[in-house]
Amino acid sequence: MCTTKVIVTGFMLTACLLGCSYNSALEGKVVDGKGQPMAGVKVIAKQIQKTTPLEATTGADGKFRFEKLYAASEYELIPYLDATAKSRSLKIESAPKGKTMILPQPLLVLFVPAKDGLLVRDLSTGLLWARDAAIGGRMDWDAAMAKAKQFNFAGFSDWRLPTKNELRSLASYGGKTPAVNLNNDAFTNVQTGCYWSSDSNDANTLFAWAVNMTDGKIVNDNKTNSKYSVWFVRSEK
Repeated sequence: MCTTKVIVTGFMLTACLLGCSYNSALEGKVVDGKGQPMAGVKVIAKQIQKTTPLEATTGADGKFRFEKLYAASEYELIPYLDATAKSRSLKIESAPKGKTMILPQPLLVLFVPAKDGLLVRDLSTGLLWARDAAIGGRMDWDAAMAKAKQFNFAGFSDWRLPTKNELRSLASYGGKTPAVNLNNDAFTNVQTGCYWSSDSNDANTLFAWAVNMTDGKIVNDNKTNSKYSVWFVRSEK
């Protein structure tokens, strides 16, 4: 099982600078891409003015709890998947003095590192992606399709180009700036610009579909004249 750390970085409000103490509690939950609770997740709460973090571990129900947070303070909850990979963060304000805050939504862990950090597993689809999104380089579509068939990496040789919809799902998760946000999550070297999909344009087979990781838009371009980035994926059998 993958061990996940959640680091909570706090930013004190002006009122707390005048003299508050650890007197607020926080309860939350960590779930995967299918909404299932993640047990054994290590949760660290780090207040920016302090050097000693607080720790909690999720139970079988995916829940965690902190007892000693500064009251009425802003915190950022960040699930860390390994030493460098983290999932989508959530900013909250802790409860007033003597109160407990229940997170309004779970911390979502959609991607987890696999194969010693070389790969990333999408927990909602089961797909395995190369963690380094620049590993395939840039080339035309035919060269990209050929390279995928020859690619041998992390003990697997059944790599392929992702479909248009698979690429689009990553871009959608990345929001308005997919490359930036995916690099802040579990991936590395996600390029701004287009990535080839495996899908040809049925109306004109000289063209293929790509997804722009700068803004998430789908692009239809000439297979031969365009050189785009290549990202490899494989389906678990």
